[in-house]
Amino acid sequence: MDETGGQNELNSRIDAMIQRLIEADQGGSGIEPMKLAHELGEIKMLLARRKTIRPRPGGEGHWRCEACGTITHASAKPERCPECGEAQLWPADLAQPNVESGAG
Repeated sequence: MDETGGQNELNSRIDAMIQRLIEADQGGSGIEPMKLAHELGEIKMLLARRKTIRPRPGGEGHWRCEACGTITHASAKPERCPECGEAQLWPADLAQPNVESGAG
């Protein structure tokens, strides 16, 4: 699933759930809580699998600050984190779904 298609699917599913909640409230009919919980769980998993950081073209590196977790894009390792000023920066592998700090 590509990024745009995934975003459209998420929006459609959330919109449909909101509509069902509105209709249930207006009609006084009950909602199946387990079905709703399952749908929300699936949407949460789709969101968790999305890329939140996209690599920039041109071969820039990605550096994660050990102190605050900020990821900096640069052609060379920065001396300090631009967010908090700390000097402990490690290469960030953006291909991993969960970027970890530290050298290994």
